[in-house]
Amino acid sequence: MKFGKEFRVKISDIMPEWEHECMSYKDLKKQLNLMDPESRDEGFKRLLQNELVKMNEFFSNKEEEYKNILQELKREVADLDSGEDATQVTVDLLQFHNQLVLLLRYYELNFDGFLKIIKKQMKKTGELFTLSSMQGDDEKLVFIANSLDKLLAECVETLVQLVHST
Repeated sequence: MKFGKEFRVKISDIMPEWEHECMSYKDLKKQLNLMDPESRDEGFKRLLQNELVKMNEFFSNKEEEYKNILQELKREVADLDSGEDATQVTVDLLQFHNQLVLLLRYYELNFDGFLKIIKKQMKKTGELFTLSSMQGDDEKLVFIANSLDKLLAECVETLVQLVHST
């Protein structure tokens, strides 16, 4: 199966509610296949920049939201009295862990798409791609600097703490 089709199938199967937040690989590929090199290259860079901003904003917002949720869950675990039923907090932590895994999958799929489309662009134009042309001086591409590992580790650590304390 071609990457573009596989990408769409995985996104719609795994996280249909985030489909509009994912990279528009098909549109980027169409832009690369335009005949006029000048309009192709400028249009591609503009479209890629827009896609990166879209993914970056979504990822940053979700990451911030999930940090807050984890802090709340940690407080709930800390507030549990000895012998108190921890079933609901455990379920909440497991569901939260699942949400983190979905966000990680979002990151992986989009990052793979990003790498694939850049490879196609380099093959088509013969030019090396640099991220510096895709971001402003004050803009960080949080999406590319994945920091979910820390959140996942904290979630697992909280689950382990909860299991050992009950």
